[in-house]
Amino acid sequence: MSDSNLLPPCTGFSTGALERGDYRTALEWLKDTPTDTVEISALRFAELRPLVSDLENLPTDQFKIISFHTPSSFAPELEEEVVELLKSVHRRGWNIVVHPDVIRRPSLWKIFGTQLLIENMDRRKSTGRTVAELDDIFALLPEARLCLDVAHARQLDTTLTLLSRLIRHFANRIAEIHISELDSHCRHVPMSWSAVKDYQSLPWSIIGEVPVIIESILETTDRRGREKELALARKAVTRRVEQVAFAATTACYLPGYASSPKANP
Repeated sequence: MSDSNLLPPCTGFSTGALERGDYRTALEWLKDTPTDTVEISALRFAELRPLVSDLENLPTDQFKIISFHTPSSFAPELEEEVVELLKSVHRRGWNIVVHPDVIRRPSLWKIFGTQLLIENMDRRKSTGRTVAELDDIFALLPEARLCLDVAHARQLDTTLTLLSRLIRHFANRIAEIHISELDSHCRHVPMSWSAVKDYQSLPWSIIGEVPVIIESILETTDRRGREKELALARKAVTRRVEQVAFAATTACYLPGYASSPKANP
């Protein structure tokens, strides 16, 4: 099949995958790449306030699609502070990815509307893993959308039945895809060809064109290793053009992203 028959996804990196806790170094490295998609991460609570304070100064001009990953864990009494800090991100029109287990007071999070992306969880968590568990969360946050982490779902069910169900059930709610492979310690690692083949078998043609974010930990200056992971991610989620009737171009104009005409001012 020729490349002209394929529709590659808008693909980029999580800054946390490239440089742990060092978003500036990650963004500087990305300046020399052709990618126009990025997820800026503050995966630990201590990183959140400094990053939010630095938003105006970040070198993000090259990116058409930007999202923001919130801390994956913090004390319940800090929830209101986290939401208050994230309002600056919301005003920029960026989608906000959050782990559902840190949402103790859903009413606080409703202000983010469709820009709030709930990420499905891996085996370590007690919620947000299955269709039923995610339905319960979306019942409380009806405007929120889904950040589909394929590695999390693949770990829970290697037959891919769960992952296929998530895609089909939430086809109209999926707004971002996280891609990587998980090792036995639930760490995000570079993808094997087996993982890529599994992801290629999924029904991607039933969802809209959404950005794919690489979460494989690539804390190395080896450009070839990072470029290889980027190529694998594109192969894993690339669809045939004829399967996507609405896809006239590969451009991503998505509600809730910086590139969207509907993004918040």
